[in-house]
Amino acid sequence: MSKTVGALWVREYEKDGKKRKMMSGELDLGALGTIKIAVFKNDKKEKDNQPDYRIVLSEPNGSGNNSNSSTEEEDDF
Repeated sequence: MSKTVGALWVREYEKDGKKRKMMSGELDLGALGTIKIAVFKNDKKEKDNQPDYRIVLSEPNGSGNNSNSSTEEEDDF
């Protein structure tokens, strides 16, 4: 039996004048609550032991300087 613990949506954003894709959504951690995440392709990958994608925790709206930007290293999905 399997249980869904979250969902992701493909989103577009613009960086350096280019349209890029990422995934955003949330994970249900049960008693710990729900967290929002974003998934970005790791275009800086140079070795097989480096990840293909990075998962970052999204800041709640109103936190930080830009609630739509999770990191400065956002790359294509």
